[in-house]
Amino acid sequence: MQKYNVIMERFWLVVAIGTFIFAVYQLGKFGLESAGISFIMAMVAGSLFYLRYYMRKRHEREQDKDS
Repeated sequence: MQKYNVIMERFWLVVAIGTFIFAVYQLGKFGLESAGISFIMAMVAGSLFYLRYYMRKRHEREQDKDS
C-alpha cells in the first residue's frame, strides 16, 4: 500500500505539471478564455498531489509513533 501511495502521489504531480505547461501554451496561443479551464485543472491536480503527500506523511508519522 505504501508503494501505491507514492506512485499515485507522483502521478498527480506529473499531471499537475503537464496541465500547467499545457495551460501556459494555450494562454500564449489562444488567450485566457481557452486556457482558463486548463489552469483550473492544473490547480485541481496540484491539490490532489498535496492531499496525497500530506496524508502519506501523516500516515508515516503515525506508524513511527506506534512502533
